[in-house]
Order: sequence, then structure tokens, then C-alpha cells
Amino acid sequence: MKFVHKRERQEGISVLSFKGVQGDRESLRDSVNRQGYALREDCQFDVDVFAEGVYGGPAGEAAGFIAECLLQGAYRFGREALKECGCGNVYALRDRLAAVPDVTVCLVSKEEIGEEAAKGEALGRCRNYARMLGDLPPNYLTADAFCLYAEQLVREKPSLSLEIYRDGELTQMGCGGILAVNQASGTPAALLHLRYGGKGKGPVTALVGKGVMFDSGGMHLKSMGDMEGMKYDMCGGADVLCLLEYAADISCAFPLEGVIPLAENAVGDRSLRMGDVITMLSGRTVEVYNTDAEGRLLLGDGLFFAAERGDRLIDLGTLTCSCREALGDETTGFFCNEEALAGMVEKAATGIGESVWRLPLGERYKRQLFWTKTADMANYMPDKKAGASVAACFLEEFTKGKPWAHFDMVGPAVSRRENGRLQIGATGTMFAAVAKLLEM
Repeated sequence: MKFVHKRERQEGISVLSFKGVQGDRESLRDSVNRQGYALREDCQFDVDVFAEGVYGGPAGEAAGFIAECLLQGAYRFGREALKECGCGNVYALRDRLAAVPDVTVCLVSKEEIGEEAAKGEALGRCRNYARMLGDLPPNYLTADAFCLYAEQLVREKPSLSLEIYRDGELTQMGCGGILAVNQASGTPAALLHLRYGGKGKGPVTALVGKGVMFDSGGMHLKSMGDMEGMKYDMCGGADVLCLLEYAADISCAFPLEGVIPLAENAVGDRSLRMGDVITMLSGRTVEVYNTDAEGRLLLGDGLFFAAERGDRLIDLGTLTCSCREALGDETTGFFCNEEALAGMVEKAATGIGESVWRLPLGERYKRQLFWTKTADMANYMPDKKAGASVAACFLEEFTKGKPWAHFDMVGPAVSRRENGRLQIGATGTMFAAVAKLLEM
């Protein structure tokens, strides 16, 4: 899909129209996604009419919104390209694996919209790469393959740097959370550390993404129904990698750190057991009460690593079914320990048309982690109530008091049925909101 800027409407090319569309940015996103989902031929779009009559913002901003939403709706996983794919060539095939129609969209405006339209196109393209990584079968995207993809990406992006720590280095560092989750896997664990220097000075934002390559539940083995879709338990990690790519592509003003812990929660004779006590990177000890509450162990180590390098922390993860039960499949729960940052999250999400709802932290939830007799804290509580808040309080213990926002996106991260808007599979939820937040 290619976007071109034209000053006047073109003869003989169909016109996309949003007459009668009303509502907030979330409703607009839904409408533009649906146009992208159905798009099969060249078309044009009157940006000025949309900006003034529907979007309610500058033409350039509206053009970027149109471009990224059309790409979000148009995405299809490239099943045919997968036949040529091995663990070493995902990056080379990524534009075929993250397929969109080969069409041209004319963005018609008398204003100068080129820069904002290009940013919107970059956002939509990078989000689709993240979705593609989520949609890959788990035997195609192991921790080894993810690391190789990141290395190949960084070689083409001079403004990014990458360090990868594997089992030996993680052991020396003391990353007990990551290593414990992965100890039954046949593939070594990893911690990816990406840096983007930015084109100006400002606070360093550290993004942390949960990267469980497949989640069987471990000793607390999931049922067949619950195990379906567990290849998507690394969507947070894919989002962070591709957000760093987006930042590099648009020359984001502010410096960024990306931290992605990778592990597989497998079953075997070395599986983590209920009652095991592990030592996290922070030095805190944790009793494992539930082996299927593994994501918080990865994120705990990832957040502590990030807190030593960033001024504010943002983590993304498909963390708790409790959050999905509370908010459903279209709203992401978020937690935040600072009011100023929480306000920025809500402003970014509302402005870009992604649905979020703030959920509570606090001592009433945190104290449920401190019942254990053998460790500093537990990874789960016998009383399963308020699971999303308790999990978030666990993560907060590893933030070193830095301003921090946590996105729990089990529900919206995956589209589970055909809806005429997004293909079944990874959605890239919160990608646009976090991208907006990075510029605030």
C-alpha cells in the first residue's frame, strides 16, 4: 500500500467517504479500519473534508491517522510466504508475511501533509510487523529467531543499538525470573536491550515488553482451550521491538531504551515447580505459587533492568486473564504510579482512538503478595480475586520508584473472530497510543 499526496481530486479513481460517521476517535478508527479491511483497488481520500468535518484536527494529523488506520485494517498474515520461511529469514520475508494490498491511496489536501502522512504510514507499517511476529507459529519464532530478527533489523537502522544477553550472561547478572521461567525449554532464554539516542535531549523512556514465546502454563498446565493462542504471549515484546524501529524511522526527538525478556514456559523434567523460591535480578526472593503466573517474573527482571537506565518506564504485556474478564476484548487495562504520567496515557490513547481504562494499585492489593514464609514475596495469591491489580503491584516492586505505566492487554491484543475490521490474530493494540506517548 502506497500513499501519495495530491492537491486536487483525481479523475477515474474511487473516493473513500466517511459521510455520516460520528463519534469519538475510537469510532473513527473503527470506521477507517473497516475501509482498510475491504480495500482492494486504488482510491483517494479528501483529507481536508475529513479533518474539518469529522476528525476535528489539523489536516496533516488527520492524514497520518488515515494512513495508519487503513494499514491496520488492511493487514493480512502472509500464509504463502510462510512456506518459504525458516527461523533465519523472517526478517527478509517480513513484507510478504505482513501483507497489505498492492494499491495506491491518494491523500487529497491543499495543506502540507506529507510529513505527518509519512509518520502515519511508518506507524502502520511497524505495527503490522509486530502483528506478523505475533502471528508466526511458535516453532518459526523461537527466542533464537527473535534475537536474529532483532539483529538484522538493527543492522539496517544506524540510530539503534542492540545488546543480547543469553543464559550464561543472565546467570552472571542474576536474572532469576527469566531463567526460572525458561528452565524446561530447549532454547536458551534471552534479554534484548535496545537503545535509541534521539535527536534531542529529554527524559529517557524505557519500554519493557513481555516475551513469552509460548506459554503452556508450566506445571500448572493449561487446558486445550486455554492454551489456544498462547503463541501471542510475546506480543508485548514484539511491540517494543517495533516501536523502537518506528522511533528510528521518524527520528523521534527523545531517547529510548527497549528491554525485551524472552523465555518459553515449557513442561519437562526441569520445569519450575509450585513452592520453588527464585532470586530476581533485584535481589528479592519470590516463592512460585503458580507456574502459569510466569509473565510477571519476566517483567520483574525486565523492569528492574530498565529502571537502572530509564527516567520513566512503560511496560506492555498479555499478563492476566483477570483483566480480560473485567474489561473484555476491546479495552486495555492500565496501571500507573504517577498522576502526571497517567494523564498523559489517557490523553494519548483518547487522541489516537484506543480504548484504555485505569485500574487501581494500592496496599490492599500489594499485601496479598506477602503471605509466604519462605521468600520476600509470592508471584500469586491463594485468593484469586483482583488478579490484575495484584499482578500490577508485583511489577511495581521492581520499578525502583520510577514513574511507571503498565498495560495489561490480554483481551485486545488478539482478534478472536472475524469482524470486518481486523483479521483474526494479533491486533497491535496500544502500539499507536504508546507511539503518541513517546512524543509527549
